Amino acid sequence: MRAVIIGAGKIGYNIAETLSNEGHDVYVIEKDEERKQIVEENLDVQVMMGNGADSRLLESIDIEGADLLIAVTENDELNMMSCMLAGQYGVKKTVARVRKPEYDRNNKLASNPALNIDLMINPERVAAAEIAKIISVPEAVDVNYYAKGKITLLELLIEAGNSSIGYALKDLRGKHQFLVAAIYRDGSLIIPRGDDKIMQGDRVFLIGRTDQMREVEKVLGFQRRTIRSVMLMGGSRVAFYLAQLLEKRGLEVKIIEKDYKHCKHLAGQLDEAIILNGDGSDIDLLQDEGVQDTDLFVALTEDDKLNILVSLMAKRLGAKKIIAQVRRSDYMPLIEAVGIDIAISPRLLTAEAVLRFVRNSEFLSISVLEKGSAEVYEIIVNAHMKRLINKPIKDLGLPKGILIGAMFRNNDAVIPSGNDVLMPGDRIIIFAAAAVVRKVEYFLRQEA
Repeated sequence: MRAVIIGAGKIGYNIAETLSNEGHDVYVIEKDEERKQIVEENLDVQVMMGNGADSRLLESIDIEGADLLIAVTENDELNMMSCMLAGQYGVKKTVARVRKPEYDRNNKLASNPALNIDLMINPERVAAAEIAKIISVPEAVDVNYYAKGKITLLELLIEAGNSSIGYALKDLRGKHQFLVAAIYRDGSLIIPRGDDKIMQGDRVFLIGRTDQMREVEKVLGFQRRTIRSVMLMGGSRVAFYLAQLLEKRGLEVKIIEKDYKHCKHLAGQLDEAIILNGDGSDIDLLQDEGVQDTDLFVALTEDDKLNILVSLMAKRLGAKKIIAQVRRSDYMPLIEAVGIDIAISPRLLTAEAVLRFVRNSEFLSISVLEKGSAEVYEIIVNAHMKRLINKPIKDLGLPKGILIGAMFRNNDAVIPSGNDVLMPGDRIIIFAAAAVVRKVEYFLRQEA
């Protein structure tokens, strides 16, 4: 595939790196000399200096031969213009990063065929949706749904005192079907066997039927609780979108924001949320507003260091679960070390969403897990996948590091055994370690 990426910020860099590593032909257009140099020094891609909406520049890199254009600069209008130009040159797929709420709310604009935008993505909305998804299963570090929501994949952190520590997987049995697809331990991903034991500090990836997951979690020592109250520090766009989602669920939402004018704006846009004008780093204010009793505290200012600091304060004061927005990737290891429950990066989430969109159309969805250590694919088995159909899973010869974690057939979700046989029309969930992700598509297309 030949891809053109306009904008070499954090999102553009991440997408360019991934596509390049997968063997695609990648061109990057960047107007900032410093960012251009960073890409040139670190990635095996071709980099041009200039404006992504300059038709002469696009023609100089043979834009007519491109399969994909991704415009992820900080300028919404430039991104949309670049996609419109790409359409005139016949580029097959286009993606535009669009952040302004006035564009985001205008469905007629987003669906206007003249713009030629196949995917219009808003990083703040993506981040808000991710946080809202995690809130539905608060004991999890991450949550993903497949097969129209009938199958759930949870990432669970095994902390001190968990009742499953020391048990071999084969001894963790329940009346419901489930699969421990992988364990992330000491920076490495393990595809476990029945004799492998659960250890403190493990991040366990658990697949099961959504309607049974609450009971399945108990087998691994987790008791699901319900979040009713949420406190947000910072009235950012992420906070606004998140508050909208949480209001619809009937949750109690408080937003602490320093800027008085912005507080008035938020109060006019939200129906039920309580907007407080104040400094979220003020311990007395946090205590007066009941942070010690809140089910979830989310730090969403534009200052990573402030988010980390106040998250630690909120945790020490008694908030039951903490999520911090962190834009700098080099801060991520710090989050785990200091004990903040979850770090959210709108940039990384956006890059992952774009990559899911541009992958092979046979994949209904793709999830990237634990800093890229594994990927999960949802596909529909078809008659052309002769390597997969009409034979037991144990006889498929799956490469090491790849496993079929779940199957959806006739409106029923199943955790398959080695004796189950795949049929055309089945939805299957494939779990693949990072080292073998490039083998997934090859294996699907390989003749029997």
